[in-house]
Amino acid sequence: MEEVSTSETTSGVDELCATDFYNLRGVDDDTKASKKRQLRMREERIQNRRLKKQRKKREAEETVERALKIREELRQHRLDFEASVKGREEYYYYTPRWRKAVPVDKVEKPLPDFEWIPYDSMDEFGRVSELKHTSWRVEELTLQLAKSIVGLQSYSGNKHLFSCSGTIVEFLMGIGYVVTSASLVKWPHQDKQADQLKIDVHLPSGEVLEGSVSNVDFSYNVCVVEVPSTLQLPTRSFSADTRIFNFYERHPKDVVAVGRLCKPWSLNAALGKLVPKRSQFDCEELLVSSCRISERGVGGPLMDFDGNIIGMNFYDKKETPFLPGFIVLKCLQHFNDFKKVIRPLHGLRVKTLNEDEQLAALEKIHQVFPEVRGVIVEKVEVPSAEHSEIKVGDIITHVNDVPFSSAAELGGILLDTCAQHMLETQKLDPTKDGNQMEAVISLKFDVKTVRGRRSEATTRTIDVGRFNPTSGFNRWPLGRRYLIRRVEDGTLFTEKRCG
Repeated sequence: MEEVSTSETTSGVDELCATDFYNLRGVDDDTKASKKRQLRMREERIQNRRLKKQRKKREAEETVERALKIREELRQHRLDFEASVKGREEYYYYTPRWRKAVPVDKVEKPLPDFEWIPYDSMDEFGRVSELKHTSWRVEELTLQLAKSIVGLQSYSGNKHLFSCSGTIVEFLMGIGYVVTSASLVKWPHQDKQADQLKIDVHLPSGEVLEGSVSNVDFSYNVCVVEVPSTLQLPTRSFSADTRIFNFYERHPKDVVAVGRLCKPWSLNAALGKLVPKRSQFDCEELLVSSCRISERGVGGPLMDFDGNIIGMNFYDKKETPFLPGFIVLKCLQHFNDFKKVIRPLHGLRVKTLNEDEQLAALEKIHQVFPEVRGVIVEKVEVPSAEHSEIKVGDIITHVNDVPFSSAAELGGILLDTCAQHMLETQKLDPTKDGNQMEAVISLKFDVKTVRGRRSEATTRTIDVGRFNPTSGFNRWPLGRRYLIRRVEDGTLFTEKRCG
């Protein structure tokens, strides 16, 4: 037999203890193999992370080196160019001199038609990809609504007046009825329908039909356009639900403002939320959304994420005012019954109570009248013996024993009251219309008053004998348009009309 030296045996044991110490603990071979695999994988992960860091560092150094090289090349090119044009700088450098913007009504030279650019020349209304930030269901509902949205253009003779959007709400006996803004048919900054009016109605496919004015109301800025068509036009109706706008019980809802340009397949949409604040316009019933639209979106529908049309949009630079859907429906009902909207002129300008921006005033009111809801009087337009009992700052919570929580709801109640009174009057004398109303409507207001340290709750009655608003009752500004000219050495270089 071959002899084994003691030194070799000792070194073998030492090597075993150093490399495989599990043998000394009585661990089985499978466990030892598993432990070795785990150790090997851990070492590989550490090595991979180390190599990845080194690679990223090397790539970053190369990127910085390339950037510095390019910057140096550009600097050298600039120096070479400046050296080559020395003494001839006026031929290569130009700094335009801008004149102050001139109002359009003061420009003598007539200008061609132009496109309205409210926010960005590359983005006229919303963004193409905005609906991709919502669920596919909302996108589907918007596309379903798009079938009933048209683009509108109006002309007085050959002069272009206005371009906006509209919604087809009814189709009867070959005639479609489009609801839109009255800005389509009136002269700018005037409550007067334009002469020699022509309206082009652009369907989604690009087909153009000719429309005509059926009804118009300049107080609510609502217009109905008749559109004869041999084909069935898809229709959508506005929602009559007022609970959507109850900000006492609901958080602001997500909404989509939709409109159409006057060309084929030109649907535009802008996302936003309902905002619990008042509009800057005069109309008390207007509400506000954060959707960002252009003038082309005026008259277009505002849809919630359940597919309901909850309003009709107007245009302002910093927000999008809209007329609630239930007010639009009441206006359409008045058009159908009386050929115009009949509204009582009670001589009070009000706003929703919680729209008051002065928190101290609201705190004082709620201290005396907890959980009060209604409107607060901003102005008494027609001072009289009847109005002497109602002052600025008073709170109105009921009208004819009907409660309401906002100025929009109050406006809807007053429209219903006038409609009921008008129908009863016509039953008694069918020959009378809205212009011949001689009777008086009594409006009973429940008023809560806080003056100094004195507070009281009373009932005041106002007898209303005027029903049809005069011209200019509510302002609907669209922004003043300006001409921007760039002049070079006294010569007109370019000119651009915008607003």
